[in-house]
Parts: sequence; C-alpha cells; structure tokens
Amino acid sequence: MTRNRLNMLVAVVAMVVVALAGFFLGVQPQLAQAANDRVEQTSVDATNRTTAAELARLKDRAKSLPALKAELAKLTASVPSGANMSSFYGAVDGVAASSGVKVSAITTSDAVAYTAPVSAGTATDAEVAPTDEATADATAPATAEPTAATTTPLTDPAISGENFSAIPVSVSVDGSFDQALAFVGGLQDGARLFLVNTVSSSATQDSTDQAAAASTTWTFGGYVYVLTTEASASAKG
Repeated sequence: MTRNRLNMLVAVVAMVVVALAGFFLGVQPQLAQAANDRVEQTSVDATNRTTAAELARLKDRAKSLPALKAELAKLTASVPSGANMSSFYGAVDGVAASSGVKVSAITTSDAVAYTAPVSAGTATDAEVAPTDEATADATAPATAEPTAATTTPLTDPAISGENFSAIPVSVSVDGSFDQALAFVGGLQDGARLFLVNTVSSSATQDSTDQAAAASTTWTFGGYVYVLTTEASASAKG
C-alpha cells in the first residue's frame, strides 16, 4: 500500500468518525427531543379534547341551571333547614280563610329525630348435610348456630337523625265536611310539606240554641319536617 492510499484511508476513516460523532452528539439528541415533543403534544391534545368535552357538558348543564335553582327553592321551602313554625302558622291561617273554616287550635310537640328503616335478617352457619352416621343416630339432631343479625338501610345514608327531624303538629278547625276537605287539601298542597296521618272529628251542639245546626270540629294530626344542611349548620355555628 502506497503512502497516498494510506493517507486517503486515514482521511476516509476520519470523515466517518466525524460524521458519527456529529450524529450522536448533535443529530441524535435532537431526534430524541423531537420524539418527546410528539409524545407530549399527543398528551396535550388528548387533555384539550377532554377539557373541551367537559366545557361543552357544563355549558349544556348551565342552560338548566335556572330550572334547577327553582326546584331547589321549592324543595327547601317544603323541608326547610329550620323549624320556622311561624311561617307554617301563617300558611294554616291563609288556607283556613280560603276554605271557609275557623282554626280552633294548633299544637306542636318537640321535634323527633329521624330513624332510618332497615331490613333485618339473620345468617346461619352452613347447613349440616346428612350422613350415614347421622342417619343411623336419629336422636342426635344437627343444629346450626345463628350468627349476629345483619341490617341494611332502606334510605339514603346522607339522611339521618343527625340532620333530619319531624315535628308533630295537630290542627283543629271548625266547619263542614266539604270545608274541612278543602282545608286539608290546600294545606297539603302548600309550600311546606305537611304529612297528615290522623283525622278525627267531633260534633257539638249549642246548648242555648237547640235549633242551631251542630258544629263539627275536625282535627288533623301529622308532621312537618326539618333538614339541616351543612351550609345552615355552619351559619348557625
């Protein structure tokens, strides 16, 4: 090999080394950065699509916000966060006036904490399967020990005796059957929920005027309710 060819070979090898060094030191890091950028761009695009979908959902829900606020106000009036019995008494007087009855008495008792109904059941150990030995000795019956009873709430666990209570109420009015029917119907259609569970009536005759028609007193017993929310509890605190 001549000296010129050797110099040329060395020069070619040097060029290859320089090219490889340039690739690994300059080009390859740029390619890796570009790949990372593409991955990040894909992630950002996915996040943007999710955000856009959520914004569209919220905009659609915002259209129903006035109706939801109106429904909330109606429910809050039906079962308020405080007893507010003066407002209920006012509603009773208003319904009585419109139905033609005269309120003779209104009584309330202390609020009663709500107790959630539960379905109770008992679990037993595995039943003992009959065997030849058990069949031979019929005087030794197999028994199954009952375990502790299990209970399952039947209502929303968010409603409990801590935040929900019932106030017993009794309202007595004087009037005819039709008037009393109109009264209790109007009261149950009012803003405050009033659950009637007892109805009784009594007729009295004016001893000074036997010719006068007997007066009938109708008594409706039931409950109004109070639901204490976190916001109302914080305000009281």
